[in-house]
Amino acid sequence: MKYLYILVLVAFLFSCKSAKIVNDVDSRLNRTIPVLSSQDKRKFDYFFYEGQRFKMNGNLGKAKNYFIECLKIDSLSAVSYFELANIAIAAQNYQGAQDLLANSVRISPNNKWYQILLGDLYQQNKEIDKAIYTYNNLVKNFPDSDEFIYVLAQLYTQNKEFDKAIETYNKLEANIGLNEVITLEKERILLELGKESLAIKEINNLIEDNPYEPRYYGFLGDLYLYNKDFKKAEESYKKILEIDSKNGLGYFSLANLSIKQKDTVNFINYFKKGIEDSNLAIDIKLQRLMPFLLGREFKNGSHEAEILDFFKACTLTHNDDARSHIYYANFLKNKNKKAEALESYKNAIAIDNENISYWQDMFFLQIELSKFEELYTDSKDALIIFPDEPLLNLFNGMAAMQLNKPNKAVVSLEHGIKFVKENNNLKGQFYAYLGDVYYTLNKYNESFKSYDNALSLNENNVIVLNNYSYYLSLQNVNLEKAEKMISKCIELESDNYTYLDTYAWVLFKRGRYFEAKYIIERAIDSGGSESDVIVEHYGDILFKNNDIDGAVKQWKLSLEMGNKSETLPLKIEQKRYVEE
Repeated sequence: MKYLYILVLVAFLFSCKSAKIVNDVDSRLNRTIPVLSSQDKRKFDYFFYEGQRFKMNGNLGKAKNYFIECLKIDSLSAVSYFELANIAIAAQNYQGAQDLLANSVRISPNNKWYQILLGDLYQQNKEIDKAIYTYNNLVKNFPDSDEFIYVLAQLYTQNKEFDKAIETYNKLEANIGLNEVITLEKERILLELGKESLAIKEINNLIEDNPYEPRYYGFLGDLYLYNKDFKKAEESYKKILEIDSKNGLGYFSLANLSIKQKDTVNFINYFKKGIEDSNLAIDIKLQRLMPFLLGREFKNGSHEAEILDFFKACTLTHNDDARSHIYYANFLKNKNKKAEALESYKNAIAIDNENISYWQDMFFLQIELSKFEELYTDSKDALIIFPDEPLLNLFNGMAAMQLNKPNKAVVSLEHGIKFVKENNNLKGQFYAYLGDVYYTLNKYNESFKSYDNALSLNENNVIVLNNYSYYLSLQNVNLEKAEKMISKCIELESDNYTYLDTYAWVLFKRGRYFEAKYIIERAIDSGGSESDVIVEHYGDILFKNNDIDGAVKQWKLSLEMGNKSETLPLKIEQKRYVEE
């Protein structure tokens, strides 16, 4: 009957309420505990070590079963409960682990490891009062362990028992002496309580103990600044510079004070000196520069030259750190200084060519600047490092297309698309470019199949809808499909003269010349008059509407604009439409 009872108990250990388990263990603790026979001891040891072996091999299910067998033999085995608790933790069953470990502590109250883990579980389960109780016991039973006092103080703070937290920190301070971490914890609590004068006293104690530590004067200055005592804040910050005349944090603190006092001149002076401190970590400087990068300081474009100097100074001070050049490049780009930004991106890549985001930022900017020769060359370099990165292959293929290298473009695009996983937008871009480049190579079936694939991923891709429609019209095939696609394109972007021209040309190919005239005139009025091709189309459509003089006028205008069409001179000479 005893074994059956234990089996039922342990089978539900991970789901039972804590009170029931505790009562069960307590009732057994109040009885006379029999000593295990040598046979039971051997069986216990066997099951326990088998449980340990399976646990170390990662088979927690079997390990749990062996530790349950241990409890069948010795229902007050603290270590068995402890092992089961650890298995529950691995299964993220923190409440069950807490209940199990509570048994270990009741059976073996002087084992500090059980108590530490139980205290951690109480914190995990947000039972802070119980965690405090556990750590009070640890402090009482192990008075020389200062880490228990520190955790207890933190728990009091978390529980908003601030007076007890201060008292506990004072106790820890009495044990180990004045300590920066403890002082700052006390300062934070005192500020929470609104006791600014006591917080200042704590920092002053730290300064008296170490009068040549510049950071402590910074702490004091920040307190005075918090209290809006600008004069004392300035005195404290300047004390930093008396100790270390190049201290960047001191200059940044004075710059911050200057902003509070609306003193722009001093702010600029102090901030730049902070940037120029070569001993100050770049991470701190980049954090300070971020508001300027985001446009949150000196709005309306004021002091742009001075801010530019901040970023430039950072690159000079940290010339071997790619991040300084990236921040500078991003600022330059935001200020429309794109050529200079491009140089900074290149500087960053020269330092760190294994950060793919640097390459990508540079390539996007090269596209903006239409620097396709550079894009093609640089993307080839990047692909040596990241050969299977889809976006880099896309950039390379795009550049190759712009440089009239269609065969090179196909290689990059077909390679890159194989590595696009779940990004349908990116995959759609690959198919769109493949549609364009295959058409250039006169591989019309492959081109139209690629466009179909692109539209299957995004039926509203206006560029594909336009290009696909136009190329179908040039081949004079599937014109009904072309009209449906370009009609949808116009619904999405009704004033785009390129799309209107395509619509007009599809209608022209379908023999609907009057409708085509109405649409092409919309294209001309929307800005298409700047395109020699659209002007030529206008002439073609006018001819089919029996306006011969108007047609010739537009053809001549298109020729004057630089149109290189081989049929255009014939149209003008013969005063008739000539098929391409």
